[in-house]
Parts: sequence; C-alpha cells; structure tokens
Amino acid sequence: MALGKPEKCIAAVDVDHSFVRIFLDFVADRYDFKFTTHRNAPYVFHSCFGHEVFKYSGIRIFITGENVTPNFGLSDYAMGFDKMQFGDRYIRLPLIKLYRDSYPVLTRPRPLPADILSRKTGFCAYVMSNTTNSAPERTLIFNLLSAYKTVHSRGSWKNNVGGKVRDKLAFQSAHKFVIAFENSSYPGYLTEKFSHAAAANAVPIYWGDPGIGDLFNPKAFINCHDFSSLEAVVDYVKEVDQNDDRYLRMLAEPWFPGGTEPEWLHDATFADFLANIFDQKQELAYRRNRGRWGIKEEKKLRQAFYHPELQMIENLQSFFSRMKKRVHP
Repeated sequence: MALGKPEKCIAAVDVDHSFVRIFLDFVADRYDFKFTTHRNAPYVFHSCFGHEVFKYSGIRIFITGENVTPNFGLSDYAMGFDKMQFGDRYIRLPLIKLYRDSYPVLTRPRPLPADILSRKTGFCAYVMSNTTNSAPERTLIFNLLSAYKTVHSRGSWKNNVGGKVRDKLAFQSAHKFVIAFENSSYPGYLTEKFSHAAAANAVPIYWGDPGIGDLFNPKAFINCHDFSSLEAVVDYVKEVDQNDDRYLRMLAEPWFPGGTEPEWLHDATFADFLANIFDQKQELAYRRNRGRWGIKEEKKLRQAFYHPELQMIENLQSFFSRMKKRVHP
C-alpha cells in the first residue's frame, strides 16, 4: 500500500490564507497542508500586514506581493522581489509569476500579428484605482498620452468609460497599447500589470522595475526606463501608433528573449526552495538568530509594536546609565 504525502502543519499570520495557498501550489504534489492557529505551529507563513508573527515560534517564511524587503532577523526564509542572494534562505519570486490567469501567456507562441491588429478598436487602455502613496508617474503618463489621443480609463481613477472594469482582459484586448505602471519603481518589483497587458496581446507601456529589459524582450514592449523622460516615451508611442509595420513587428516578438522562460522562473525552482525547508528536520531548518542577542533584538522589535511604553522605559534607563558612567567614570 502506497504511503500518502507527508502532512505539513502551517500557520498563516499577517497575510490572507488564500495568498499563502498560491505559494503552496508549487509543492501541492509533494505535501498535504493543514492550517492551524496554534502558536507552536511548525511553519509560519507571514507577510507585512501586521505583527502577529512575533507570537509564533515556528520556522518563519516571509512572502509578499508588496514592495517590501524581508527582515532576516525576523524571518528564517523569504520569497520576495529583491535581486539578491542569501544562501538557502531567500529566493526571488516576482508577483507576476503568481498570476495563473496571465503569466502562462508569456511562455507561449504569440498569435498572428495581423489577426491581433484586426481586433483592435481603441488606442490605449488604463486600469488604475489607487493613487494614495502612488508614484506621480502613474498620473503623468495618462495626462501626456491623453493629449495625443483618448486613453480609455476604466479603474476608479479618471474613469471615462462609464463604470469599473468587470473583464479586464476583454477591456485591454480591444486596445493597441496598455499602460502598465507599477505603484513604485524598485529593482525587481514586478507585478501582474505587465502580464495582464501581454495576455491582452497589447503593447505594454511599462514603468516600474528598471531592470525589466533584462528579463523580457525589449522589442516586444515599450520600456519607459529606456527613455530620458515620459514625454520622450509618448513621442515614441506616437511613432509606433502611426506606423502599422512597426506595430506589427512588436506583436511578432516573443515575450522572453528567444521565446524561452529563464530557469529561475520555472515552477520547479520554487518547489525545490520550499521543499528544502519542509524536508529538513524542523530544528535544523531554523535560520534566524535564536541566540542571546538574536532573542534580545526580536524582543526589542516586539516591544516596539506591542508595548512601546516599555521600550521607552528601557531606552531611558539605558540613557541614564550611560550618563551616570560619564559623570562617575
């Protein structure tokens, strides 16, 4: 009788359970997962939406869809945007990879360019709702392009088509270009905005990760980071829009250089990263500093969030102790 998959008991704190399950899908064929709220859960997936993780003693795995760098004093492992290496503790996993509705399009052959163009009825699409703490470039590009032609906006911001988008793919697919601007520009910060534009077989006008041209084929999209200003970007968009041959050539280009997804983005890469955590004996899988000073540092962080008054008292005691030594050496 064949043995079943090993069961792994995990907690999800400071993050939605559904988001954690997306990460667990990489290893769903290897383990059965059981969620728990017990503070002694062996594995703790957490993110940047709170500080409950301090209350959990298990192996902590940081995941994020936001532009946040992991704190390895708090977490044992992390999956994030940053382009860095840290032994077996970290792997780069841009959010774009987690969108199963659009990311796979980037790995497939593209439809015939002429067929794509024949279905385009609009110039440019934009879906944006959040302008709080958002980069000013996101509004500037809309205003600049709108001075040339109408940009159809179907988010809650500057909506000019009579209602929020219900089918983003269908809406964007009707347009030649799609504005794909991140909330902020940071090396490695790459979300679903690019793949949603790609799935619509539009030409993405992208701004965000300044290194995106090293990942995707520069001939297939308009990379704002290649231009001196957004005004120069708009001038280039005009040229492509007014020349069908140039536009069709862009539609014919594969999304990845050579049409091949890089190995570091393969599903197996992320599955192996997680399996390395789960396959070790629990005590050997810890990576954060759990020695004397590591415990002290974590205590300071916890107090700062949960008991700031105690942290203030300790700081004052430390200050007066140092002053006393100066007065009475």
